[in-house]
Amino acid sequence: MHATIIDGYVYGTGSAINIELGFFPDVVTVVNLTDGDKVTNAYMAFCAAFTSGGTATIAEGDVLVGATSGAYARLRKAPVIASGSFAAGTAAGHFIFSRDSMVGTFTASELLYVRNNSTGSVDDATLTAAPAVINTSYDTEVATETGNAAISHYVGSSGSAAKGFTIGSTVSESAKFLHWEARRVDA
Repeated sequence: MHATIIDGYVYGTGSAINIELGFFPDVVTVVNLTDGDKVTNAYMAFCAAFTSGGTATIAEGDVLVGATSGAYARLRKAPVIASGSFAAGTAAGHFIFSRDSMVGTFTASELLYVRNNSTGSVDDATLTAAPAVINTSYDTEVATETGNAAISHYVGSSGSAAKGFTIGSTVSESAKFLHWEARRVDA
């Protein structure tokens, strides 16, 4: 395995700040160096809870397609099973989608099928929540960072292919000196 680690410094603005790297990182950490009141970590792979709807075994590398939305993404890792099994049609757990393979927007409670294995009429799995980037925050403040206010993917502006991440508005505290570190692991 090879790891790429890039870091930098910015001043918070109170608004979102886009950081262009040319790739989507696996993990981003932003530390407020002015007063140390906030450290925010983002696991940048898209995670989503699921239940199985059929007996198809879903594996690492499979491309899952939303039967309603038409969105699709490749599984970065084998599904993490919390209970049941695919063979019995009772599997429940989490999917971890590849950071740069998602096309379109999955919806909560959407039926999924494995591309090249079945069709949209077959329920190989059901999302219990739409895929999301997972953010954790260690801070002395009461506010919680979620959604676009936290750290998220940046896919570039119109006509730009610059991938990276966005430091959301609540993490980008106005006039605070911030250190960011982005890590990507390639197998």
